[in-house]
Amino acid sequence: MRETVFSDEFKKQLGRLKKKDRIMFDRVSKKIKEIIRVPERFKHLRKELKGEKRIHFGPFVLRFSTGDDKIFFITFKHHDSSY
Repeated sequence: MRETVFSDEFKKQLGRLKKKDRIMFDRVSKKIKEIIRVPERFKHLRKELKGEKRIHFGPFVLRFSTGDDKIFFITFKHHDSSY
């Protein structure tokens, strides 16, 4: 089992999301569980974000990275400000 690490920014964003849009929060929570099971499945980023992966939720992007039996959840932002 991989250890999961959530950045402070990510925790804050999910807390806001839970209050504002419960349906999207549930979708993201379900996808986090899927990432923990099979992180290799998701799209790799390039250039300065090399080493990170991403998932789109409509206009929003969840970014995370993997390494050393850990999964680091970095951010969940609108596409325009995520990259």
